[in-house]
Amino acid sequence: MKVIFTQDVKGSGKKGEIKNVSDGYARNFLITKGLAVEATPKNLSDLEG
Repeated sequence: MKVIFTQDVKGSGKKGEIKNVSDGYARNFLITKGLAVEATPKNLSDLEG
């Protein structure tokens, strides 16, 4: 699953970075803790704008 990091996560990514991570890691840890959002077309356009 592609995610956009909203904060720096040691060993995973930096704020504003788009990375492909495992689905479970994204859903259970990154997104629930507010460290990342799913890289949907809307979120990608918000990042660019």
